[in-house]
Amino acid sequence: MSIFSFDPSETRGQKAARLALGTGLTLMGGLHFKPSSVPSFASIVPPWVPGTSEQVVYASGVAELGLGLALLTAPQARRASGLGAAALFTAVFPANVYQYTHRIDIPGVFDSDAKRLRRLPLQIPMIAAALYVAKR
Repeated sequence: MSIFSFDPSETRGQKAARLALGTGLTLMGGLHFKPSSVPSFASIVPPWVPGTSEQVVYASGVAELGLGLALLTAPQARRASGLGAAALFTAVFPANVYQYTHRIDIPGVFDSDAKRLRRLPLQIPMIAAALYVAKR
């Protein structure tokens, strides 16, 4: 059986969550390589993260693209890709906190304290959805 094969143990809810997360991760991962977006992503990388902020942006973009595509195309790998997505969502949370605590604007997206604060708890349902996708 291939990882690209249908997974008979996957529920409708898991499939919907897998496809939604996969789409979101793929789109966001692609944005990490858009020249006009790199500075915005780089601005929220905490200074204690190893490497340059641009390296971190590209590495996280690769991770998002890889996990997103796996979620979209490899139903039999949903456990690994779901756990990977949960780990990624957890790993990027400090950047969201850093953005909030240092009042870093991303014009038109996160350009106020209220918007930055509302973003923080959104990681919880994303992590929960990724763990739900991974559940057997």
